[in-house]
Amino acid sequence: MNFSPLPPHKKVSQRGLMSIVMLVISVGTLGIAMLGGAKMVYDLLGDRSDTGFIASAIALGIAYFVGWLTAMVGIRVFGNLILPMLINIFVVVCLVGICFLYVEIMQRLYLQKYGLMQFIKYSIVMIAALFAMVGLHLIVEDHNLRPFAIPLLLLCMIQLGLIVCRYVFAGSENSIYILGDLTFLAGMSSVSILMMAHVGLLQPLRACFTDYFDHNSVAIRTED
Repeated sequence: MNFSPLPPHKKVSQRGLMSIVMLVISVGTLGIAMLGGAKMVYDLLGDRSDTGFIASAIALGIAYFVGWLTAMVGIRVFGNLILPMLINIFVVVCLVGICFLYVEIMQRLYLQKYGLMQFIKYSIVMIAALFAMVGLHLIVEDHNLRPFAIPLLLLCMIQLGLIVCRYVFAGSENSIYILGDLTFLAGMSSVSILMMAHVGLLQPLRACFTDYFDHNSVAIRTED
């Protein structure tokens, strides 16, 4: 009586296992960073962030960096195919958050009910949100930011209209506030135009990331 030998156990791919680990860590930490950022914006807009602003920003920055780095490694080194789709969703979420934040800040600039420190905090949070979106853009190869510039340019046009309405038609007793309006408009419009123009300012940085992680990816493939 002949018994066929049992099939050998298939060896678990270390590359595949690490890819799953990177997926879980990156999605988890980026999700935590996004939720924390939303809470920080909520407190800021509600004037409930008088204390702990810097500590909160540092904590969120660390969480975002861990998620960004593990996502980059998961995609570029271990070839995870799910992470790019999830990162695209995170980029869209960032854009929605930026647009919401921009609208809320525009309202406060129009009403002129803010101080210098509040304006600085508004600017820091907006810069951090834009930085987060651009950072996620760098993770996915051949990602295009041009469509994301369209809603931002529309909001810039709306802000320009509000500035004209405030200082020409409605009038303002505190004309010094126009400096804050113009500073914010200049910053947002510059970022939006650069995104739309796609002049390749980030291309050297993307190429540097690609070369470095592709080299590590080849080394891991040879080890497997």
